[in-house]
Amino acid sequence: MIDFLLEIGFEEFPPHFLKPAAEDLAERIELLLNEKKIFYRSIRTIYTPRRMGVLVLGLSRRQKPQVVEVFGPPKRFAYDENGKPTEKLLGFMKANDLKPGEVRTKRTKKGDYVYGKRQIAGAATESILRSNLASIIAGLEFAKTMVWNETKVRFPRPIRWIVALLDRKPLRVEYGGVQANRYSSPNQHFSFKPIRLEKPREYINFMRHGGVIVDPNERRKIILTRIRQTADRVKGRPVYNSEMIEEINCTTEYPEVVAGEFNEQYLILPEDVLLTVLRAHGNVIWIKDTNKYLYVFSAKKKALQNVKVGNERVMESRLYDALFFYQNDVKSGLHNMFIQTKEMMWLRELGTLYDKAVRLECFVELFKTVQGVDIEALKRAALLCKADLMSEMVREKEFTSLQGIMGGYYARASGENARVAEAIGEHYLPRFVGDKLPVTLAGALLSIADKFDNVVGAFLSGNRPSGSNDPLGVRRNGYAALNLLDVHKIDVSVMTASGRIQELYNRKADDNLLTEFLHERMERYLQDKDFRYDEINAVLASWEGNVPDARSRCEALREFRDRPEFSRLVIGQKRVRNIIKGVESAAAVDEALIKEPAERSLVQLHAKLQPRLKTMIKGKDYAEVLKLLLEMRPAIDKFFDDVLVMCEESRLRENRLAIVSSINDLFSQFADLSRIVIEGEKE
Repeated sequence: MIDFLLEIGFEEFPPHFLKPAAEDLAERIELLLNEKKIFYRSIRTIYTPRRMGVLVLGLSRRQKPQVVEVFGPPKRFAYDENGKPTEKLLGFMKANDLKPGEVRTKRTKKGDYVYGKRQIAGAATESILRSNLASIIAGLEFAKTMVWNETKVRFPRPIRWIVALLDRKPLRVEYGGVQANRYSSPNQHFSFKPIRLEKPREYINFMRHGGVIVDPNERRKIILTRIRQTADRVKGRPVYNSEMIEEINCTTEYPEVVAGEFNEQYLILPEDVLLTVLRAHGNVIWIKDTNKYLYVFSAKKKALQNVKVGNERVMESRLYDALFFYQNDVKSGLHNMFIQTKEMMWLRELGTLYDKAVRLECFVELFKTVQGVDIEALKRAALLCKADLMSEMVREKEFTSLQGIMGGYYARASGENARVAEAIGEHYLPRFVGDKLPVTLAGALLSIADKFDNVVGAFLSGNRPSGSNDPLGVRRNGYAALNLLDVHKIDVSVMTASGRIQELYNRKADDNLLTEFLHERMERYLQDKDFRYDEINAVLASWEGNVPDARSRCEALREFRDRPEFSRLVIGQKRVRNIIKGVESAAAVDEALIKEPAERSLVQLHAKLQPRLKTMIKGKDYAEVLKLLLEMRPAIDKFFDDVLVMCEESRLRENRLAIVSSINDLFSQFADLSRIVIEGEKE
């Protein structure tokens, strides 16, 4: 058994690129080893800001022996008329060291051929790695890349060294004009002398002596431990999350932590502003409710004091700017900012931010029947929600992420109702997939209104999404609005909402395109909730835009699907649908034309179940709806067994089609169950 190390060294990587790239590299190496049937005991992903790679331990020197099929002559030339091997077959057997009993016949596109199986020795691991490493590196994908030398190779940062070490032997691999060898680079705060690596197993310890913790898991534990230890010394609670720790992990090689402090006057800043300033500085963690913070850096301990002094100096200037902006904005007041929105264009041909705010104020009237809503507070929040975009704080590049949040703070400072301030502060949420949702009902409703306005505005201005192009984030806005409608169980149709927005714009979008977009977003939303595609198709066949209702119907279908009677229910509607397929419309049922007992039984059952079904659907008791529909199956079967629907007499035929159509309408009040795929049925 041998070991293998691959390390790609480069100038400091963007933190958000590093971990995905390192994991991608490890997956590609692992895939190569598995495809080539090369045994290994373990594989570790390594990365720091200036390197990424893999360490493979317990690697076989060669591939496993391969069993391959070797084909000989066509069967008609392999045996004579007596069934004995010909010279051609004997020559084939000798060349491939095959015995008579090891020769078989296989039919191919060209006819019947003889073949045999033989074992060939696996290739050397060294040759496989050497011939594949460059293409693996070239296959790594990044959002942004650059060219830095005459090779024209693209990578996020210039590659400065490559280590490719198999046991004690460097593999002669070249990529981007860099020849692989056994020399790695230390932490530049420790040394500039290259580290000579003798064998992969020594790599982690050798690099540690050079000021580099190459294992990200070990480095993460060190960061968390030192943060806790330093926070304990200053008797405070550090404020951080997993994303912050991961970013710090991707920007340090040998983490150390030093405590710093800023002038207490800056504690009057809102917490979100304070955190934004500290995080923008990089690797800074605030100690809750104090003027202290922790700074995580990559250097020797003797540099602690210099780092502390320099860091505090930079922090002072940034906090001073933030306080200046904040105090000016509070002095100006949210109402003055709102007036200024008349001067800022939102979208070309669709008016200003002021126009958008007035439109949102009118639109949220749609939610006045939602239980628990303070409609006056919601309307006020809608009118003021875009005002902070005119503030000095939000217009400063460093603080643009605080839009909405600052509006909430300024609303409080201006004496607005607490519900108004909360709704303004939450109305941009969620900003991206996985982001937190608004906590308050008013915040959720205002977010829904804003996102619907964004979607319809994009369609009206010719900015609807197409392919991978979605510059205004229309898909994200649409999905988020559906999510909030579902989470807060808001029974407002998305079709009604989009129609109301268009009225307020006094412009008309292409209804077919907009409806198609909302259907696609709803389909995607339900897919993400793990509903089957046929369940989604069944429910959305006659969807009128109620999001929580559609999800409830899908849940009822999913729960009922495991029951043995489910297929009986589905097949019942499939029989009904097949009969009326292609029938444009059916007249009302004429009871005077009912001749057969099975006809009458089905019509009477329909009349009996219709009011009960209507009550259940109104109460959203969909489990009981499915049970009720199942009661019709025997009568449906009896009808089709005893009654010839497509009879020659036109009046009888039309009346029987009307009966079948009425039954289909009954089922369709819940879903189009004919779209459900039963196991074993062709889709």
